[in-house]
Amino acid sequence: MEIKFGKGVENMDYKIQTVRGFEKVSPKNIDYAKGIDRNNDGILDYNEIKNYLIKNDDLKVVYTRDGSKIVNEGQIIREFTDFLADKPIEAQSFIRDYGQIVESMKKLAEKYPDKVSLEVIGKTFEGRDLVVMKISTSNKEGKKSLMITGLHHAREWATGEAALNVAEKLLSEYDSNEVVKNLLDNTDLYIFPVVNPDGYEYSLKKSRWWRKNRKVFEKGVGVDLNRNYYTPKDPTLYRQPNDKPDSTWDDYGASDEVNSDTYRGPYGASEEEIKALEKFVNDKKIQTVIDIHSYGNMILFPWGYTSDPTQWDTIYKEVGNEMNGVVGKKYRVMQSINLYPTTGASQDYHHAEGRFTYTFEIGNSFFPSSKKELEQLKQEVLDMTKVFLKNLVNGKIPTNKYEVIQS
Repeated sequence: MEIKFGKGVENMDYKIQTVRGFEKVSPKNIDYAKGIDRNNDGILDYNEIKNYLIKNDDLKVVYTRDGSKIVNEGQIIREFTDFLADKPIEAQSFIRDYGQIVESMKKLAEKYPDKVSLEVIGKTFEGRDLVVMKISTSNKEGKKSLMITGLHHAREWATGEAALNVAEKLLSEYDSNEVVKNLLDNTDLYIFPVVNPDGYEYSLKKSRWWRKNRKVFEKGVGVDLNRNYYTPKDPTLYRQPNDKPDSTWDDYGASDEVNSDTYRGPYGASEEEIKALEKFVNDKKIQTVIDIHSYGNMILFPWGYTSDPTQWDTIYKEVGNEMNGVVGKKYRVMQSINLYPTTGASQDYHHAEGRFTYTFEIGNSFFPSSKKELEQLKQEVLDMTKVFLKNLVNGKIPTNKYEVIQS
């Protein structure tokens, strides 16, 4: 093993210690290596990598009555070391990029002009359009509404595909499936498959472990969009009272360090993507939200910042368990804080604003291992969404933020 120290750590050749021996960190990932190598010996050992991934919410720790457990620890660490060594993965060959996703949305609007419309709700830091699809199949009064979002986090590639697949499959089944027809005729469905287009393109094509958007600051790049939500109804959902913006030692649920993967941004709803989304759901009076993330096979409900119950806990658990049942009970149904504390998250924002909302954490990794696995994840999200829509249409899911006039 050769380690070159040159002029200090700037020129160090970093190596990863694995069960197979040592692998060299790719020069393009040296900045990651610097953040991992706490003892500055040029070797990234298992514990250093593990601690780094836990700190950045890359490894998910589930807390139960029996103690804590890291979800898929070995797999995630192995995939991260492959990333550090710049090894390609199969998913890069079958995941649609942002342009292809938008093109697919346009084709749906062309194929179903009486049911589908698209709206550009804003632009990203790098100038990309933020595109939302609306599916509306009837003019009935008293329709309920659901918005499905994906790809808040750039590297969670399957989530955008899963969100768009809901639209593709429900539209294709509309004329032949009476159940689906009833669900769509009584619902306005909004699909926002890529909340973070800039970060997604960067992750897909340049550095797959990237999580944030691509906003440029003086000392770093990117904001974690799912830590940037803000409501004046309760500012503590974005930042807890003892968490000061000018320090990092007291950070809770998000970070004030611009180079952190969970950087919350300079202030609440600072990012164009979040400002546009918040305005859209309020202007359209959207009643419910499903936000798709990866990974861990979890159905999460509020809160993410406290273990206090919500007024809808019983319904969250009952509908969550029904959704879990339709996918073979392979998911955990639990309050978000039992995964890890979060502030400024989509879920807590929507719940505080009066919207019934879940977060789906799908799959075993940030990246589907095969096209077959991707299709399975898409089917699971579709099946769970149908259960959600059924309970929305039949009135079990509350919609009290916006009073609905029944026909």
